[in-house]
Amino acid sequence: MKDIRHLNKAILIALIVSFSSQLYFYFLTDNFRISAAVILFPILLMTIAQDQSSIFVGCVTGIMVFIIRLFLIGSDVSQLQDSLSIALIGGLFYVAYVGLFSLIVGNKHTVSFQRLILGMVLSDFCSNIFEIVLRSGMNYDNLNAHVYFYLLVIASVRAIIAGSILLGEQNYRALVKKMEHENRYQRLYLMTTRLKNESYFMEKNTEEIESAMSNAYRLYERLSDLDVHPELKKTALSIARDVHEIKKDYIRIMQGIQKEVDEQFNDEKMETHDLLQILKESAYRTIKAKHLNIQLIFQILDKFVTRNHYSLMLILMNLVNNGIEAIEKKGCKGQILVRVKKEDGQFVFTVTDNGSGIPEKNIDHIFQMGFSTKFDEATGNIYRGVGLSGVQMTVEEQFHGTIHVKSELGAGTEFCVIIPAKMLEKD
Repeated sequence: MKDIRHLNKAILIALIVSFSSQLYFYFLTDNFRISAAVILFPILLMTIAQDQSSIFVGCVTGIMVFIIRLFLIGSDVSQLQDSLSIALIGGLFYVAYVGLFSLIVGNKHTVSFQRLILGMVLSDFCSNIFEIVLRSGMNYDNLNAHVYFYLLVIASVRAIIAGSILLGEQNYRALVKKMEHENRYQRLYLMTTRLKNESYFMEKNTEEIESAMSNAYRLYERLSDLDVHPELKKTALSIARDVHEIKKDYIRIMQGIQKEVDEQFNDEKMETHDLLQILKESAYRTIKAKHLNIQLIFQILDKFVTRNHYSLMLILMNLVNNGIEAIEKKGCKGQILVRVKKEDGQFVFTVTDNGSGIPEKNIDHIFQMGFSTKFDEATGNIYRGVGLSGVQMTVEEQFHGTIHVKSELGAGTEFCVIIPAKMLEKD
């Protein structure tokens, strides 16, 4: 299977070179061509055929060039011998080229750029001399100093063009690889943000689990002092034990998540611009997935560097996503403005959208746990409504800040988060 793939690649390269060799001009003799194929040939050897033997590809190319040129020259029997000679010499050029190329370049994966250029120049130059000698019947009289000079210039120009294309291709691949790496990092960062958020709320929930276990055990103790059915007391004790086991498993899962997160991203800092750039690209991915026409505007009037970027990202991401949903609900072209400014020792983050707005009757309830006006039309399930309540909890408990909202039905909403600068800038 591998040999068949290699043969198919070699045939493809041979066809490309054979047909591109028809773009040419004559030089010195009526049968000596200068073509664009010699620019493409080393490029194809270093890209499509990088894992293949250059000698094998060169031989297949030489045979293909011979066949196609013989076909294109014509089928006049009286000129058959000359046609065979012309086509054969054209094919031998690529065999000679690839022989020198393999000898000079060596390992195509590790060759330096300078050695590659030298290999292309010498392979082109020597193969052209070889072709001229064959076409002139081994007559060296045509090979004066001017011929050598012109052939060297032509070989150098073609090698520089091919090298520039290869360099551009390498830079493009490096750029694509960098973009893929950044996308993976951003997705991993956002996943870590969510895991840290869930870990934080899981930690808070352990207090509620502890309270439930204590209440169940106190109920068992009270029932033990009363004249009730033994099965009822047994049930109360069983509930206390079950809650205790759930608590142990819960803590074990929570600690496992926290350990993995801390090992991957331990105490790293992040600048304002980097934080908002990740937020911007994440939001645009959501906008694109929903086929919405929403523009994001970020205004960074004051900068900071913080270690608490995960919690801050959680806050801003929730508010921006709420803005996207509000604009989607309104069904219009939208705009979301995220603004960062430092005032009186505090950082003020405002997230403003021109979406559907919040009804006045709901303003006082949007930060309550479980409150939600959103539901899945496909399933009819109401969302659990922990987004804004979680945002408020994070702002107040982790940053000792405040969050306010202003909204006008049909016009849009503005969330304002105020965080003491020392909570963001502290080491």
